[in-house]
Amino acid sequence: MPDWKSIVRERMSSSNSPQRLNEDVIAELAAHLEEAYEHAQSRGLDRNAALEVTLQEVADWPVLAAEICRAKSKEDPMNRRTSTLWLPALASFGSASLFLLALTLISRQPSYLVRLQAGLAFWFYVAWLLTQVLSGALGAFLSGRAGGTSTARMAAAAFPAIVMLGLWAFVIPVSALAEHNTYVTQHPVRYALGIFVWVLPPAFALLLGATPFLKEQKPQQA
Repeated sequence: MPDWKSIVRERMSSSNSPQRLNEDVIAELAAHLEEAYEHAQSRGLDRNAALEVTLQEVADWPVLAAEICRAKSKEDPMNRRTSTLWLPALASFGSASLFLLALTLISRQPSYLVRLQAGLAFWFYVAWLLTQVLSGALGAFLSGRAGGTSTARMAAAAFPAIVMLGLWAFVIPVSALAEHNTYVTQHPVRYALGIFVWVLPPAFALLLGATPFLKEQKPQQA
């Protein structure tokens, strides 16, 4: 069986498409030519004749490569951003939210447990921070599996903290002004300290969970 990837790579060597897309194009064309080659042999052609007929499938290699790369350059950025950033980020955010909801429900059952143990809220907060490690690991793992860069993995992992920062910096002040709630303006120090409770520690925990998945793997040579 001919080495179709080597054949395609040799004939595409004169194309000016990016190397990352070249490898994708090579794999696609190699699979297509292999299928055409097997079809030619099934018609009774010998190896040389089948190879010649198969290579006639492509009239102009650089032109075909440019067309495929052009099509990929229009489609890939959105699909790649979705698979490497947005979906993992939503998974991390959903996981963190579910953990917070579960711990909140647990802390209220039975209700007298909270009243009897004044320090219980602190330990539930610590438990929530520990679950953030798992949420960050989930986001970074999913992003890495989809081929995301280290930056994309960190952003996906830290997305719950990013949402909380946006909530604390914009949503709460705007809501307070719209509803004429003076708590934020009358207690600016307490409001600012909330960032050190609900934003920075969770962000640290999320990135801590992402750490094992931040190392980018070197692509294997075909």
